[in-house]
Amino acid sequence: METKSNNPPSQTHTERQQVDRSAASPVHLPITLGTELIAEIVNLNLRIRSVLAGMDGGRFLLIKLSPNDLMGTFRSEMVTRSPVIVKFQYKDTVYSFNSEVLNIVSNPCKLMFLAYPSKVEEFKARPDSRHECVLPAMAMLDNEILDMVIVDISREGCQCFIKASGARGEALNALIRVDTDLDIRAQFPGTEERFRFTGKVRSISKDVDRIKIGVMFEKISPEVKAKIDGFIALISEVKTKG
Repeated sequence: METKSNNPPSQTHTERQQVDRSAASPVHLPITLGTELIAEIVNLNLRIRSVLAGMDGGRFLLIKLSPNDLMGTFRSEMVTRSPVIVKFQYKDTVYSFNSEVLNIVSNPCKLMFLAYPSKVEEFKARPDSRHECVLPAMAMLDNEILDMVIVDISREGCQCFIKASGARGEALNALIRVDTDLDIRAQFPGTEERFRFTGKVRSISKDVDRIKIGVMFEKISPEVKAKIDGFIALISEVKTKG
């Protein structure tokens, strides 16, 4: 249920909504089994990756921890009742809620029981927002591998810096033109997988040792679009809390 107000809508880049339910009516979570979660154990200042393994609405959530996560080395009694901040992404919205650790199971896999939330916050990015970031990426251009950094991003495109100095820089300056097609691969936070998307160069700015290009996305798959939307929503949330 959205909180209503008589005030005019804010003209910021982020629209923030809040959802509340009474104990008799558990808050609705737009989440399915296998959804990736980021859980922050507040007392330990530790963020862990996990996926939703099950839930009992109004009572608890069951999350499966990454096999490589150090959280599995802690005994249940060390973190039981510890406050937890959980975040997950659905479409272009990031959801965040407070919880606490109910129990930890180590065998046959690392599982954590969390208290079911009573309130959920939503952070939704506007579609035309541009957000500064530092996102390592690479691109293929005429069999040439380009190491780059994405320095701002929106749903429609991004801006990138490419190192280009010396003879190689001169060759890249001659190669990259407006309307050049790029095959980009980027690794978003919270995943070890590189996601592939294509774009077309729309602007170029050349310095002595680098090239700055503006790229418009083209033919983005639903999976990659969801990753981009989630990344933008996370950046929006950080800016809002800042």
